[in-house]
Amino acid sequence: PAPAVAAVLVALLLPLSALAAPAPPAGPSHSHPVCEYEPYVAFPHPEPRRGRAFLPASPDTQVHPLLADIRLPDNPTNPAPRPALAYDRHPLYTPGRHANFSTTEFRFNPGRLDKRDVVSSVDVPFPPSAWMDINDMGTIAQLAQAAVARMQTWYEDGVFEWTGWWQTPVLGIAYTNLDLALGNRVNELLIRDLLVKNDDLGWMIDKYIDDQSWWAMYALRAHQAYPNSTWLEMVETINNNNTLYWDDTCGGGVLWLTYRPLIKNTITNGLYFSILTRLYRFTGNETHFDFAMNTLNWWLSWAFDADNGRVYDTLTASYAGESRDQCVRSGEQTWTYNSGAFLFGLADLWYATGDERVLDLGRSIAYAAMRDYVPDAATGVLVEACEDDPPPEEGKPPACQQDETIFKGILMLGMAELYLARPDPNIYNFVNTQLLSNVYNNVDDSWLFGMWWGGPWNETTAGPKTQLNAICLISAAATINADYLSRAGQSVAVGSATDQIAVPESTAKGEAGSTDRSVTSRAARAGWPGKAVLAAVMGAGGAVLWA
Repeated sequence: PAPAVAAVLVALLLPLSALAAPAPPAGPSHSHPVCEYEPYVAFPHPEPRRGRAFLPASPDTQVHPLLADIRLPDNPTNPAPRPALAYDRHPLYTPGRHANFSTTEFRFNPGRLDKRDVVSSVDVPFPPSAWMDINDMGTIAQLAQAAVARMQTWYEDGVFEWTGWWQTPVLGIAYTNLDLALGNRVNELLIRDLLVKNDDLGWMIDKYIDDQSWWAMYALRAHQAYPNSTWLEMVETINNNNTLYWDDTCGGGVLWLTYRPLIKNTITNGLYFSILTRLYRFTGNETHFDFAMNTLNWWLSWAFDADNGRVYDTLTASYAGESRDQCVRSGEQTWTYNSGAFLFGLADLWYATGDERVLDLGRSIAYAAMRDYVPDAATGVLVEACEDDPPPEEGKPPACQQDETIFKGILMLGMAELYLARPDPNIYNFVNTQLLSNVYNNVDDSWLFGMWWGGPWNETTAGPKTQLNAICLISAAATINADYLSRAGQSVAVGSATDQIAVPESTAKGEAGSTDRSVTSRAARAGWPGKAVLAAVMGAGGAVLWA
């Protein structure tokens, strides 16, 4: 009957935001009541604009009203009830486990990694839409193995072809978090090799402060999973170098480029803040905490709009020493990774202080990103602004060209760390939506993921950068789903049939899929009839999860 058919269609086409959020399982958690916030609504109760705060790096300064009472607890050793990444097997800092690292050094040096001799092969069936289930960590592990295997076809002696040097540590973060989430050591050899092959480059010191900071972010996480005092020493070196480039132009902050002293931005200072907060948790050195709070307060004074949660990209001065009031800010909600930059450090700041307002700030930033970077609320798929761009010149692919290709993955990694600090059903739904949309719409039979997470897969835009982006997403989804399922009482450790991630002999760059070789812009494919994300959710475990 027609009414019955209509009812079914209405049910299938409901926006993802209308789906019921998963009920939190019994047990200790810091999640808010499930219905307190509607999905994708960042500010149901807008707050008044915060006053501007100026906080240079000096002890007696004004504190941003949002963070007025945040102090270290009397007992600063892991005051929050759960360690970072939420797994007791990998506590971030325990004195007994880390006590000997300053004197006992383990340095891993396997020599040059050969992607086919050292990395074992594994057989993962295609397509993943036939077996993917977000309630089964084994299927997420299979997807990760296939994606990482494909990525390794570009690996050459510590770096990846066609990717920027700074993008390698972002991938290293994803690899490390996969091992932590899945409870295995599948990526250990790769994690160690990336750092060993690069740590002789002046401890990663570079003219781009944000680039070197990614190596510190990676080394901190690698040290958490596979402790190595060399990596912690490297982080301290990078952090000390970063601090040298803090000055009073625009009221404070670390420079973006060492050779351009008039530009400061969100990504550089977000990474600086996040390094400091985790260094504090590793070392207990309160100087790190003080500099972290200085950085956060300064950034809030210009980059965060408390009315809508949006984040600005850049602050520019006309001359050295120009005051904060005279500097010009630009780039409101320009790039997705700006919204992720501070989420890493906010999670660690909460672990250090136990102050829930820190996580409230992170939630505001994350919710605004979910609202502003999703042009189609019916699918909920994340889109980088440059994905709409036509080819810049003849022979070039459309859409994002360089660094911005991996920005979405960075936001996903930041959201995952925020989720672990305080589980949030909206973040859970959002990250899983991205994962399932990619599984159904954006991967070819060589396990190469494309740029457009909502599909269709397109060879002209697919490559190592888009693959890296997808691996960051898979890592974030593994982290979030492992945490959710472990709190539900399920075992989430996933064993591996091989010692290392696979690189099938039959997979090579020249054999990437051939389903669409046309150079086309996102606008030209707007009518593409791909599978709906909702159908993907309902067909891959979502029907059970959201029942």
